[in-house]
Amino acid sequence: MTPASHSSHHHRHLTRLLLRFLVYLLALFLVCMGLWVNDNFGEPSLEQVLYHLQFGMEGLVDTDAQLIHSFIQQALLLPLLLALLVVGFEFVSGYYLSRTLHHPAGWAHSQARRALKVSYWVISHRAPVYVLMSALAYFCVQFSMLAYLHSQFGRDYFSEHYLDPRKVTITARQPLNLVLIYVESLENSYRDPALFGSNLLASLDALNGLRFERFRQAPGTGWTIAGITATQCAVPLKSVSLYNGNDQGHNIKSFLPNAVCLGDILHDFGYRNVYMGGDALSFSGKGRFFLDHHYSEVYGREELKQGRSKADMNFWGLYDDDLFVYARARLQALQREGKPFNLTLTTIDTHGPDGHFSRHCQQRGVTDFPGIVRCTADQVASFVQFMQRKGYLANTRVVILGDHLAMSNPVYKQLDSLQQRTIYNQFIGLPSAQKLREQVLHFDMLPSILEFIGFNVEGGRLGLGYSAIKAPKDVDMPLPEATIFEEMDKDLLNESDTYLQLWKPSVH
Repeated sequence: MTPASHSSHHHRHLTRLLLRFLVYLLALFLVCMGLWVNDNFGEPSLEQVLYHLQFGMEGLVDTDAQLIHSFIQQALLLPLLLALLVVGFEFVSGYYLSRTLHHPAGWAHSQARRALKVSYWVISHRAPVYVLMSALAYFCVQFSMLAYLHSQFGRDYFSEHYLDPRKVTITARQPLNLVLIYVESLENSYRDPALFGSNLLASLDALNGLRFERFRQAPGTGWTIAGITATQCAVPLKSVSLYNGNDQGHNIKSFLPNAVCLGDILHDFGYRNVYMGGDALSFSGKGRFFLDHHYSEVYGREELKQGRSKADMNFWGLYDDDLFVYARARLQALQREGKPFNLTLTTIDTHGPDGHFSRHCQQRGVTDFPGIVRCTADQVASFVQFMQRKGYLANTRVVILGDHLAMSNPVYKQLDSLQQRTIYNQFIGLPSAQKLREQVLHFDMLPSILEFIGFNVEGGRLGLGYSAIKAPKDVDMPLPEATIFEEMDKDLLNESDTYLQLWKPSVH
C-alpha cells in the first residue's frame, strides 16, 4: 500500500468512526432526553414539548437553574459519554475480531467462524442503524407521535364546536369581585386516605364551597399556562398555532390576540385585573398572556423579589408563603379602592419533580412531598379564612383550581395507581348556586366563573365551554354531550383554521 493510499484509507476510517459516533450520539440523546422529560414532567404530549420549544423557552434558562443543570448532565453530557464509550468498545472489539478472522488457527470450526463473521459485520456496519431505529421508536412512543400525526389530518373538532364569545350576550346581574387561585398540580387524589394515610386537602375541604368531583383534563390543558389559557379563554393551547406560512420560524408577538378571555370580559365591565405569581413572567409566555388580555397589573418573580437573595427563593422564584403576604396586602388595597376587581394568583411550591420547602412549611416540620401538599393547602385555606375574617366574602367570591393534574413528583406512582384522576376545584361564596353536573373540563370554567360571580351568559356557552353553574332564577342551560371528553381526546388538537385565526394579529 502506497503512502497516499494508506493516508486515504486512514481518512476514510476516521470519517466512518466520526459518523458512527454522531449516529450513536443522536440516538442516545433521544433516549436520554425522553428519560429526562419523564423524570421531570411525567409524560407530556408532543404539543407541550413543541410549545415550550417554540414559544416558552425564553424564560427557562433563568427560571429554574436546577432544571437546566439536570438537563445538561442527563440529556447532553451523559449521551456524549455513552457515545464515546460505545464507539471505543466497538473499536476495540472490531480490532480484536478482525485480527482473529485473519489468524483463524484457533477457529477451526466452521460454525464458530461464521458466527464470528456475523458479529464482525454487525459491529462494523449495522449497529448504529439498529440503535438509532430503536431510539426513534422509543421517542415516538414517549411523545405520542402517532397522535400528533393524526392531529395533522383528522377532523377539525375545534371549528365545529367553538362559539366566539363576541357572539354571546353577557350581562351583569349582580357582579361581585373575584379571587382566582391556581394551585400548582393540585388534584383530588391527594384527598385519598388510602394513598396518603389522611386527606392532605382537609383544610380546603373544610371551607365548604361548591365542588365538581369530576374535573377532567382534556387535551391541550395539561401544563400551567395551558390550564390558565383553557380556563380563562375556553380554548386549548396548541403549539401548531404559533407558526404559519410566512411566519414560519418567527414567534407570534401577542398571545391569542383574537381570543376573548376572562380578563377581556371583566375589563369591559369595569374590573381591574391583577395577576401575582412567584415565578418569572417570561417563562412559557405567562406574562404576555395576562398583559394581552387586559390585566393591568402583572407581578412575577422579578417584580416581587424586592432584594431577596437566591437563598430566599426556590429555583422558580418566590415561595408560596411570601406570595400570600403580597397577595393579602394587594387584596386589602383593592378592597379599599371600592372598585370591582379580579385578583388572580398562581402557587408554585407543589411543582415537581421534588416540590419546594418554604420557610413557613419548614417551621411546621414538613420534610416530605405530601407535607408540602398539605402545607400548601393550609396556606390557601388560611388566605380564604383571612378574607372571611375581614368580611370580604360579602362582596367577593373565591375560585380555587388545580391548574392541571400532577406530573412527575415523589408520589407520582401512588397518584398514577388510581383508575381516574381529577383536578381539585372549589367555588366559595354563593350558597344558592346550583350545580348542573359533576363532570367539567377546563373550558367550562370561563362561563361557570362568570355565572358564579354574578353575570348572565346567554345560552351558558363560551368558546368550548358549557357553564356548570346557574343561579336559581336562571333559565335552563344546555348540557354538553355525554361523549364530549372522548371526542375531544380524539380530535381536539387536530389542525384548525378557526383556531389559527385566534393567533393572527388582531384586526379589532
